[in-house]
Parts: sequence; structure tokens; C-alpha cells
Amino acid sequence: MKAAVVLALLSLVSVEGWLFSDDAEWNDLKVTFGLNQLFSSTVFDSMPRTEQDAQNAGWVDFSRGASCDDSFYRGSRYIKDNEPAVMLLFDTNGYVAGIQMGVKKNELPAGLPSDAMKHMWNDDGDLYVITAYFIIPATVCTGRSEALFTLEGTGEGLYIQNGPNPESDYQIIPRDEADIGTTQWTQGECFYTMGQHYWYDVTTDMSCDNFYPVFLLYNSGRLNGFGWNIKAYLESSRYEHPTTDILDMFFKVIPQCFYDEADPRGATTLHIYMDSAPSFNFC
Repeated sequence: MKAAVVLALLSLVSVEGWLFSDDAEWNDLKVTFGLNQLFSSTVFDSMPRTEQDAQNAGWVDFSRGASCDDSFYRGSRYIKDNEPAVMLLFDTNGYVAGIQMGVKKNELPAGLPSDAMKHMWNDDGDLYVITAYFIIPATVCTGRSEALFTLEGTGEGLYIQNGPNPESDYQIIPRDEADIGTTQWTQGECFYTMGQHYWYDVTTDMSCDNFYPVFLLYNSGRLNGFGWNIKAYLESSRYEHPTTDILDMFFKVIPQCFYDEADPRGATTLHIYMDSAPSFNFC
């Protein structure tokens, strides 16, 4: 299994050419890691970064009547093909401001999300939704100018929402890997085409009820990716499903509960990249 993964990674590198930069400029927004980039439209798939581009590509408004004053998120929300695994947020001027993953309540196993992690998931009718912003959430309804969007690209930072109020309940993620040592993020393994993984406060003997559903990816010392992780198998062409036999490729410290409570089909993850060439993410 692992040998096959390595061989596939070598083929991935050839897909995006040989010219790349160490700079972590956030010049794109891609989702979903996979080893079949040549044959799948969902692998390393670039998302629209303006509201107009989203509409042109068939994304539709999915705000559900939310506004800047009374919702658990900020921005205009868009969805494609009624698939909540990836939902995009745009600011009032139509520039990308964040991303969400929605999971259907009736598809979740009992006990998920756990009581310890419910603050990460907001109740949205038939969905639980987790949210990240690429700009300060309080500025979404003011919006970026075209000049600022051109300068910053996808965003100027990563803000993971961890409560019902998007303007006050969020965790700021260090842009520089050198600053992560003062946090509770735990270094995982480097995986080529993903990056240097970090997981939040993981220990061998922890309860999976306390597993934080977010991971970070650093390359050349800079944050240029992150992702969601759920300890359950969920269906979507956007999702990845790592099994327990490859966990040591992403974790230095693996919670024992991952093995004790594993679904043989794998867990559910979604990688999100803010750069244009994730095939060259070599940590």
C-alpha cells in the first residue's frame, strides 16, 4: 500500500510542471487530495474565488436567508450540485472570504459530533457546519477592494471558527511555522504533495471524543493549507478516506482510539490548499 502511494506521488509531481516557488503566496484555492489527478476532476480542484466566477461555474446561493447580523457565519454562501462538503463564502464585494464543510445529520454516526467538539460545528437545519475564514470575520461584510484582493489573493490569514459568533469565536492560525511552538498544535509527519502536518493536542491515550477536526499544512515554513478530519466514513466525491494502515504517514503520535474505533472503509478528510501547485508541497 505505502509503496504504491510513493509511486503515485512521483507521477503527481510531473503533472504541474517543474517551475515552482518556495513562496507560500495564497494564489489559489484547491480542494481534495488524490493520486489520480490526471483522471479525476475533483482532485486538486480549483474553487472560484469571486462570486461572479462561482455563478458562472454553476454554484448557487445557499445562504438560507442568513445576513451579516443574525447568522453563525458571515458572507454570501454558495454551493454546487447540492453538495455541502464544500461551501464557499464571499464577502460583500464578491471576493472569497471563507470555506465551509457541511455534513448531513442523518449520515453521521451516533455521538458525532461529540459534546467536547460541538463548539466547532454549528447547527444549520439538516446540517452540522464547520467554518474557516481567510480574512478577519468581522470584515467580511465590509468586503475587500479589488486592489486588496489582488494583493492578498485568497486571504491574509486563517481563522477557524470555534463557536456560534463568527466575529468573536475563532482561532487564529500562525502563518509562520516558527510561531506554532507556542501553541497546542502537535507536529505530525511530512507528506509530499500535502506538507508538514500539525494536529491539535494529540496524545496516544486521548479519547477520540476530544479529537480536534482540523489539521494544518506548512511548506517552506509557511502555512499554505489545512483540512477537516472526521472519525467516520462519509460519502462525497470531495472527500478522502485514509485507513488506519497509513496513519503513520501523517501522524507522529497516533491516538490508540483511532484503531479501536476505526471504520474499515476509512475516516473522512478534506484537504484545502491556498496555493496553485500542491504537487510541489515538499514540506
